[in-house]
Amino acid sequence: MTIITKIKDLPDEPPSYLTGTARYMWRRLVPLIKSDPTVNEMDKTMVEAFCINYQMMREAYDHIHKNGALNPIIKTVVNPVTGKIIAHDSLGFKRNPTTQILDASTVKLKALGSELGLTPKGRAELLDLKIPEDNSDKPSTAEQIKQFLKGG
Repeated sequence: MTIITKIKDLPDEPPSYLTGTARYMWRRLVPLIKSDPTVNEMDKTMVEAFCINYQMMREAYDHIHKNGALNPIIKTVVNPVTGKIIAHDSLGFKRNPTTQILDASTVKLKALGSELGLTPKGRAELLDLKIPEDNSDKPSTAEQIKQFLKGG
């Protein structure tokens, strides 16, 4: 006896553990990609990863914008007898570690976005599948993606 179960749609509401910008991105992204008939609940982990990395990218960018991409290296010179600070010597600068978070999350977003059809290459590959859509008044997946990327 073969049991066939229907694969559920991707839920409209984000998981409770997503917060802030990740939660916002879920609510913006899911309606867009759900119009693609190949997207379902099995894609949930990928969508979560996209939303989390988007939040990490935004937070890293905000930190870098506030604190700069470089951190000064300061050596404090202390009098060994009195313990008083004698001077602060500048030894140059080092890269703000947050720039690595920005780099890594951007790379992951590009890969995940491509898999979800959110990059030009990913959209082209998805559109090449040419899965027939019903003839409703709903805009096509390509049109919805175009609107999403324009910010509308």
